[in-house]
Amino acid sequence: MSRSSTLILLGVLTILAPFSGLPMAFRSLLSVIFGACVLGIGFSMRAREVHTAQAQPEIPSTPITTPTGVSPI
Repeated sequence: MSRSSTLILLGVLTILAPFSGLPMAFRSLLSVIFGACVLGIGFSMRAREVHTAQAQPEIPSTPITTPTGVSPI
């Protein structure tokens, strides 16, 4: 399961938790666990985004071409 799919699933579970009929203490615990998972996944997605942005070299916008019909002298 991808990170974005996991975030969507955690969001749905967070929305449905108050209507689950569980005791208040358990719902509070689930809320903290879901929040920690969302935070961890968000940080990992951000770190991956920064890492891939730094790993890719910047491509010049205009290609550098040398004239082929001119003598170098």
